[in-house]
Amino acid sequence: MKYNTKIMLPCTLFFAACFFISQYCYINASASLPPGIYLKISRAIANGSYVVFHPTAAQQPLVSRYVKNTPLMKRVAALPGQAYQLPPASDIDSKGRTITAFEPKTGIVPANHLVVVGNTKFSLDSRYIGFVPQSSIIDTITPLWVFGL
Repeated sequence: MKYNTKIMLPCTLFFAACFFISQYCYINASASLPPGIYLKISRAIANGSYVVFHPTAAQQPLVSRYVKNTPLMKRVAALPGQAYQLPPASDIDSKGRTITAFEPKTGIVPANHLVVVGNTKFSLDSRYIGFVPQSSIIDTITPLWVFGL
């Protein structure tokens, strides 16, 4: 049996890239972070780190208005014990619906929690969902190939 190498090589490379991305990467299409592909890394969480997390049960009613069963990707703005000041929040979401901002807007991050933020005022981040438990963090990530940087 003879194989057409002009087709086999591109197909093999395509499937290898798909496998790599599905196992080692996250794809972001939202405006919360620059759209693109983010590589999973095993790094300690620090200010400025990008993290992937599942919202808690308490955060789920708000989050489920926007996404279903999808982890969120955000940048860490404050670690446990650090002072934080949340960026300005909006009273309406990107679809014109009323949304309530998290209170307090300033303070000290509780133990075992993080403050996370996105790039836009409509980002579903600590401005609206509050503190993120460190136990909710799935992965730390770093941009591999992004648009708009």
